[in-house]
Amino acid sequence: MTARIGAEIDSPGSGSSRSRLLVRIIRDVLLLLAVVATVGVAVLVAVVHIHFLRVESPSMEPSIRLGDLVVLRDQPASQVQVGQVVVLPVPDEGGVMYAHRLVGVREVDGKIIVNTKGDANPAPDPWELRIESTSVPLVVGQIPTPGVLVGVGGERTTEFLVALLLVLLAAPMMMAIIRRTRAGSRLRALPGRLSDRRRR
Repeated sequence: MTARIGAEIDSPGSGSSRSRLLVRIIRDVLLLLAVVATVGVAVLVAVVHIHFLRVESPSMEPSIRLGDLVVLRDQPASQVQVGQVVVLPVPDEGGVMYAHRLVGVREVDGKIIVNTKGDANPAPDPWELRIESTSVPLVVGQIPTPGVLVGVGGERTTEFLVALLLVLLAAPMMMAIIRRTRAGSRLRALPGRLSDRRRR
């Protein structure tokens, strides 16, 4: 029995050993990337105070499509510039927000007044906004949303999509940890089983 078990073990220089080593290296690299991505998202949320908003209009296509998640970071209102995409309240719409590009920025009596336009719209928005807050949510990135989820709106859907993103980032890390834990348990149990076979 001992000789047969030893015969099944590949020599260190065999092609099979090299293939397993390559697979292990690739797996470890993917694990490291998953850890870095997960930690990076957590740091951005906790330290940089980024947040997310789901786009419910095609007015910014093709740069931002209907249903996409946009990543937002607060920027001082005094630093906004023409060409940036920001999130602002629609006038007289009771807290409804929209994400459009700045096409005009000027200061009047110490307050910033802006004009906006959707990339897909033929003309600028028919209003100008006086920014009363000290900061403005600036679009710094976007996350495409699968087509099947377009049209499924609401704050809970946005929270679900963000949570799904974090799960997808963390899943490779958790799977690798589980595999390594199981492999370690099998290795610890193997010597006992071999000794029992030898006694028999």
